[in-house]
Amino acid sequence: MEVDQESPNSVFSLDLLALTNEARNTYGLRHQDYQRYRQYCAQKLRRLHKALNFTNSKGKAFQRKDITEDVLTDVRFLQIILFNTERAWSYAMELKRESRSNGVDTRKKFHLIKRLKKAVKYAQALEILCSTEKGKVDARTVLEAQAYSALMSGFMLFEQQSWQEALDTFAAARTIYEKLSTAGTSHQEALCQAAIDDIDPNIRYCAYKLRLGTDGFQDVDELVKITLGKNKRIGLDLLEAQVEAVLSQTRKEKAAALTSITWRNRVIPLKNPEMAVYILRAQEAAADLDKIENATVDEFFKIDLFDKVLAAYGDAERVAKIAVKEDAAATAKVKSSKSEKNTENINFVYSYLAYHYLSRRIQRNLMLVDSLRSQIEKSESKSVGGKYQEIVKLYDNVLQSLNEISELPATQDNLTLAQETEAKIWYFKASRTFYVGIAYSAHNKPAESMALYQRAREYISKALSLLYKNSSDVEDILIITVNDVNRLDLLIRGYDCRAQAQWHLEQTDDRDIDPETGGLTKKMGELSVNEKTKTREPPLIKRLHEYPTSLSMSDPNLIDFPPKFVPIPAKPLFFDIASNYIEYPPTLAERAGRKKQATQSRFGIFGKMFGWLAHMGRTVQLVMGPAGSGKSTYCATIMTHCQNVGRTVNLFNLDPAAERFEYEPAIDIRDLITLEDVMEELQFGPNGGLIYCLEFLLNNLDWLEGELGEYDDDYLIIDCPGL
Repeated sequence: MEVDQESPNSVFSLDLLALTNEARNTYGLRHQDYQRYRQYCAQKLRRLHKALNFTNSKGKAFQRKDITEDVLTDVRFLQIILFNTERAWSYAMELKRESRSNGVDTRKKFHLIKRLKKAVKYAQALEILCSTEKGKVDARTVLEAQAYSALMSGFMLFEQQSWQEALDTFAAARTIYEKLSTAGTSHQEALCQAAIDDIDPNIRYCAYKLRLGTDGFQDVDELVKITLGKNKRIGLDLLEAQVEAVLSQTRKEKAAALTSITWRNRVIPLKNPEMAVYILRAQEAAADLDKIENATVDEFFKIDLFDKVLAAYGDAERVAKIAVKEDAAATAKVKSSKSEKNTENINFVYSYLAYHYLSRRIQRNLMLVDSLRSQIEKSESKSVGGKYQEIVKLYDNVLQSLNEISELPATQDNLTLAQETEAKIWYFKASRTFYVGIAYSAHNKPAESMALYQRAREYISKALSLLYKNSSDVEDILIITVNDVNRLDLLIRGYDCRAQAQWHLEQTDDRDIDPETGGLTKKMGELSVNEKTKTREPPLIKRLHEYPTSLSMSDPNLIDFPPKFVPIPAKPLFFDIASNYIEYPPTLAERAGRKKQATQSRFGIFGKMFGWLAHMGRTVQLVMGPAGSGKSTYCATIMTHCQNVGRTVNLFNLDPAAERFEYEPAIDIRDLITLEDVMEELQFGPNGGLIYCLEFLLNNLDWLEGELGEYDDDYLIIDCPGL
């Protein structure tokens, strides 16, 4: 990498992460080839020495040349120290991999630690040359050199199994990289995050060896926070100031590009560079806060972030207020159309900063409200009235902030923003009144509580009327929706019912003094042990319009149980089991003058059929059953089975009312007579027509005998009608 010659007094900038990451990924470490990377580092060092003419002359004795502050006239001298460190580190990692593959090798372990000590020596020399006192490099390079030196020291201490010292140095390096990720380009941020991902496994292993996981500190961020709080030996107390210097430099660079701000669908030019720097600082602090909005972190940590955000917005607001005063003093002397536009823009910027400052302050108070509410829910003590009073005080602060927002110039000029702010005021007034009512209820004052709950619901109706007119800005910091208001209304209604119940019970207790007028004592005296003489009130489900005067957990009397049987209309079931014993009117043949047969089988129609088939010497299967019992399905299954095993089976349909079959019957009574024809010609019903069809078949057995003649030796399945 060729770099132009720098002047002796110039400040260098060396992007250590980008330089080492590119070299490692290009020359071997993408595939964990440490030997190839070490060879590249050696070749790189030779090229740098030759390019800088920093070599020993041929034929002369070797004389060590150290890179000092006086020698440092080119950034490539820093690269020499950097790649010396990388060469020693890569050699150590190569020895570590070989020692793992060959088992425990004490000699290679000793050599590994020796090479890491050399890497630490070079890294510390790089840190000294890049220190703030030397003044040779910029602020970002100072921090990267510190992080790089701490990382190399951590690797050495890790191999020496000095777990606490290794954890301290790894935590320091991670903290620096985490801070640097917020200052710089997106590529620099990605490099810092990649370095953090490489450090985290080492921190977890050190914590495991130190048994820190047993105390519940398993998160890496929590471990780093605890480590930084306990250890100050490597200058961590100065880290925040150094990082802030880097961030200030980055903000100044970004502020030059920040020429306008956009808020509430309005773009305003930003001409004050100092104000732009403060706005960027406030936006960065707000971004850090938004990252942990839904995360489960410590409450004090959130409060600390809120304080940083409020401090940043407060500084920006003060700068904007000074600008407003200076503009007012200037326009008091000379006014013009251009100055009026400039005044409007300055007031808008001031409203933007003040609005965000007050909104973040409201967020902080609401977070504290949630914290107090959770403490009340977890508390088993009944004396929680003081907690509710603290919640009321926090809501007072919220309302004060909202009133200040309503007085901002941008709010008064924007009708939509004014109505949104008014809706929030009514909503938080309802919340405040609600908790005042709970505080009164905790002190056994249900009448006052009910009055306050009713007032809170009036505030809610006003908030809803404003929210229905305007939809909240999705980019707003503090958003109150119709669903939020409805949830609060539902909660207030529940507490109102509870207060009414408490009031009724107290009124009942007052009447206990005079037993003649009623009360709990009198009602308890009216109770009877004998269930037969006891008069029971209707269940609660039948008297919802009345307020229950007495409820018992042992006998709540909510519904009738077991329920009473109630008659319901239903179609009666009909089983035709006496068909064979009913004497029907004379048949058509008897009406026509034919003689009645001498003998009548006591088995009815199917008895005659059985007798005739037995006389014919047939092998048949007669399938009988009531209608819908599955006779046709059974016949189709038997037919399929017989076809699969290669047997010859024929189906005989004896149902004149059948409409379709899965198999085509070989003999079908419908070829002789059908139920539809009988019902149409003779005006019979379904049952009478079916009986007539079967009698007609018995009177024409010669037709059946002719049909069966073609299947003399076959197996027959007769599908009978459902009777």
